[in-house]
Amino acid sequence: MKVVEVLNPLAREYKSIGTLRKELAELQEELAQAHQQVHISEARVATALDKLAYMEALVNDRLLQDRSTTETDQTSPPPSTSTQSLDTVKGRLPWKSLNVSGPVQPYTSYLKNFWYPVAFSTDLKDDTMIPIDCFEEPWVVFRGKDGKPGCVQNTCAHRACPLHLGSVNEGRIQCPYHGWEYSTDGKCEKMPSTRLLNVKIKSLPCFEQEGMIWVWPGSDPPAATLPSLEPPSGFVVHAEIVMELSVEHGLLLDNLLDLAHAPFTHTSTFAKGWSVPSLVKFLTPASGLQGYWDPYPIDMEFRPPCMVLSTIGISKPGKLEGKNTRQCATHLHQLHVCLPSSRQKTRLLYRMSLDFAPMLKHIPFMHYLWRHFAEQVTKLLK
Repeated sequence: MKVVEVLNPLAREYKSIGTLRKELAELQEELAQAHQQVHISEARVATALDKLAYMEALVNDRLLQDRSTTETDQTSPPPSTSTQSLDTVKGRLPWKSLNVSGPVQPYTSYLKNFWYPVAFSTDLKDDTMIPIDCFEEPWVVFRGKDGKPGCVQNTCAHRACPLHLGSVNEGRIQCPYHGWEYSTDGKCEKMPSTRLLNVKIKSLPCFEQEGMIWVWPGSDPPAATLPSLEPPSGFVVHAEIVMELSVEHGLLLDNLLDLAHAPFTHTSTFAKGWSVPSLVKFLTPASGLQGYWDPYPIDMEFRPPCMVLSTIGISKPGKLEGKNTRQCATHLHQLHVCLPSSRQKTRLLYRMSLDFAPMLKHIPFMHYLWRHFAEQVTKLLK
C-alpha cells in the first residue's frame, strides 16, 4: 500500500518532492530490513539441513558397521565413521535423500496374492497407457480392442525398450523402437521387419470394477471376487488423485491409521479448530481391523492388503461438533490405497467423497475446487 501511495500520480499532486524523497527512503530502509530477515532465515534453514544430513550419515554409518560385523569373511576394516560423516555434511544432502522408511525387509510371496487397485478408470482412456511399479517390477496398463484393461510387463521382448514410451494402436501397445505390438495378454501380435513365433511377455490378471483398475501380482490363482471400495450409501465421489510418494507403504499405512495427528497437521482442512484432548483412544467394538476414534468423530477401517477407509464428521467445515460421526450432520469419506511400488516408494490412490451438496459436482469447473481440497488433505504425505 505504501508503494501505491508513493507512486500513484494522483497522490503525488498533494505531496512535495521532499516528502516523496523521504517516503522513498523509508521504503528502501524497510526493503533492506526485509532482505536481512530473508538472509537470516536462509542461514537457519541451511543449519537445519546440515544437522539432518549429519544425523543421516551417523545412521548410515551405524548400519554399515552392523553389516560388516556379520560378514566375518571380510578382512578389510569398515570405513572411518568420522571422515564419511564430515564429507556428507559438507555436501549438504538434500531433504529428499533422507531415508525416512529405514531398512525394509523383502516382500513375502503371501503379500502379493491379493487384488490391488493400481489406477482409476477415468485416467485410462482407449488410446492411453499408465506405467506403474508393483513390488519392484515395472508394468504398464492399457485397454485392449474390447475396451477391457490389461497389464503387461513394461519391457519389450526384443531390445528391452520400455513400452510406455510407445503408443496404443488398435488395442495393442506398440514399442517405439521397432514397432512390435502386444495385446493385453502379453502376446506379440505384430512384428515388423522380422518373423518369430510365440513371442510373449509377462502379463498380470487384470480387472475393472467400481471405477478402478485391479491387478493380481501373486503366483497363486486369483481370487474369484474383488473387494468393494465404494463409499457408503449416500456419498458421492468428488475427487480422485494418484500420487507417487517416496516412503515405504507400511509406514504410510501407519500414518493413515493414526488420526491423533489431525489437529496438528490438518489444521487448514477438516481438522481446523479441533481441540487436543489429554487422551485419544481408538475403540474396536466389531473387530481389530475397524473402529472409531474417541473423542474425534472419525470411523476408520483397515482392509487388507493396503487399503484404509475413513469417515470424518464435519457438521460445519472447520469446526469440531460431536464426539462421533453419528452426531454430525455431514461427512467426508476417504479411501487411501497404498500400492507397494518398491521398498522405498508407494503409489497412493486417493478418493474423496461427500454426503452433502451433491449438486456442486455438476457445476462447471467445480471439480478443480474439490481436487484442490483433496490435495490440501494429502499434501503432507508428499
